[in-house]
Amino acid sequence: MSLVLPFVLTLLSVLQPLPTSVGATLSDWQEGMLDIHAINTGRGECTFFIYPDGTTLLVDAGDLFGYKPEKYTPVPARPSEEEEPWKVYADYILHFLPKGHDHLDYFLLTHYHIDHSAYIGEGRTIHPEGGYALAGPMGLYSLVPFDVAIDRSAPEYHDYKKNSSTDHYLRFTKYNAEHNGLQVERFIVGADSQLAPKYKPEVYPGFCVFGYAASGMVWDGHSVIDTHVTHENGMSCAFLMSYGKFDYFTSGDMNQKNTCREVAASIGRKIEAMKAHHHMSNYGSYAIESEVYQPQVVVTQSFYEREIQPNQDIIKEYSGSQDMFFTNLPMAVAGAASEIYKDCKCTGGHIVIRVSPDGEFYVYVLDDTNKEYKVKSIHGPYKSE
Repeated sequence: MSLVLPFVLTLLSVLQPLPTSVGATLSDWQEGMLDIHAINTGRGECTFFIYPDGTTLLVDAGDLFGYKPEKYTPVPARPSEEEEPWKVYADYILHFLPKGHDHLDYFLLTHYHIDHSAYIGEGRTIHPEGGYALAGPMGLYSLVPFDVAIDRSAPEYHDYKKNSSTDHYLRFTKYNAEHNGLQVERFIVGADSQLAPKYKPEVYPGFCVFGYAASGMVWDGHSVIDTHVTHENGMSCAFLMSYGKFDYFTSGDMNQKNTCREVAASIGRKIEAMKAHHHMSNYGSYAIESEVYQPQVVVTQSFYEREIQPNQDIIKEYSGSQDMFFTNLPMAVAGAASEIYKDCKCTGGHIVIRVSPDGEFYVYVLDDTNKEYKVKSIHGPYKSE
């Protein structure tokens, strides 16, 4: 018998989530647990993962500090308007990093829009040597470095829209690759090797992260095919994270229906949880995914007072069968149509999915108005199928 198997069996039999109750600070991650944290600033998407062996991954670090859209009213910034989002992410990550860790193993930028990277406006500090703004992932790196930066088009960067945000991101990757050993990679579609556990992969053979889509290229179960995406949202990177019976899907803003259809067909089964793409705004592609995935839990990050982000028709159709958690519900909109939102589980906060080795998981909603990270509500247990 493998030496690993008795250890895993013992772990399954004794590992239980550390006690956490409403009003208490969320307990620390412990080995064997999978943690998925949707960090809320009200000004960008950011999800922090701690693998069962302690490997860490951050997906996006959106930073809309100073951005003032003409059409839409932003939701309230958390914890305050004055603090730049990348600093909020850094404080949160440093609080929850596994003991003995002082950096991130992986950073993935799903696509190049500013609510996933950074708006470069007035008041940003510029790195004196690198010439890039300390904003979004570029600012985060100064406080919480990461070993590997992954995006959808490195190293050539031919297929992106040139603007101040992408200019600064490219300066950042170039400078830190040359001076600080940052590895910069293109997201690999059709493999589970790129975002693999780094510390004890042999102990957790049931854990993997498989890349399904990027830049419109999709793994169809046999080969990589081109779905001919022409817009940035649809080019988002998408992956499925699996831990035994538990599956979690995330896809940035991947909202093109034929791309979503191909990915869903390739995955081809129910999953336990997912992040809603494009702030839950695209009914057609959401319906395609829901028919296949039938998730128990859906997490959505949105930033404006808009009836389509999240889309009220999606909520009316699916909130009875899916537990919907929002880092921000647009309260002025929700208050005007409270019946639509009555089944939603969370109107605002950091949202944490914590998965045990046997597939049982809970969802914790944390207070986002300060940095004590106290639990506002607990949902579950959910069972993985």
